[in-house]
Amino acid sequence: MGFLLSKLVPLALYPLGLGLLLQLSGQLGQARRRRWGPWLSGGGIALVWLLAMPWTSRQLIWGLEDRSAALTPRPIPTADAVVVLGGGLRPALAPRQGVEVAEGGDRLLTGLRLLRQKKAPLLVTSGARVSFTAGDPAPPEASWARDLAIELGVPPKRILTNPGSRTTAEEARDIGSLGHARHWRRLLLVTSALHMPRALATFRQRSGLEVIPVACDYQLPSRANYGRPTWGNSLKSLLPDAEALSQSTMALKEHIGLVAYRLKGWG
Repeated sequence: MGFLLSKLVPLALYPLGLGLLLQLSGQLGQARRRRWGPWLSGGGIALVWLLAMPWTSRQLIWGLEDRSAALTPRPIPTADAVVVLGGGLRPALAPRQGVEVAEGGDRLLTGLRLLRQKKAPLLVTSGARVSFTAGDPAPPEASWARDLAIELGVPPKRILTNPGSRTTAEEARDIGSLGHARHWRRLLLVTSALHMPRALATFRQRSGLEVIPVACDYQLPSRANYGRPTWGNSLKSLLPDAEALSQSTMALKEHIGLVAYRLKGWG
């Protein structure tokens, strides 16, 4: 129940959920002729509009991705293992013909690239099955990632799986235990740039190992490479867009998660 609540409660803090709650509260207030009703309802609309603007989403994303780019060392040192955090794959369930790569699939591809560059001898795929439906046939995501890595040419003996971790905090704890059992000293941590600040803080706090971040899956080019705005681009950046709202939500999810992990002593 606690894990379910940890997934449900934040929905009320994300832009769409919070905006709808404010509008609903405002409508109820207006029905009771409360003076604050229209203001609350208007605030909900304004909140969703603001965070659905491409300009806003870009600022939120750059705030995290710039940090991740600065954290990733050049050149990348060698380590005992490459750890690829869960996210970005879809299981081989019909009508799919095999494991499919979704948004965030760059995590596994980056991990495979590091193996080919001989940055580490082992690949660790991570991720449990997180499902709230009955009879879900999907195996843990660590298994899907392992299958796809083997299909792409990685020998099975070079892959370890961490199939029991449902959250980043659990991944840090469990992979830390795996590393200590195998006498590892250093890990290359691969995850999406948006997720890296929270993941790195958590792994450094909970794994007990030296952790080198390797960020990937950047949603945007850097500010310097984004290009100069035009009148058309500036106008479009102020109009609500569903993709921008999704990106703002992803960025806020990481900010909220980082605060929550710090309060729990996990990051």
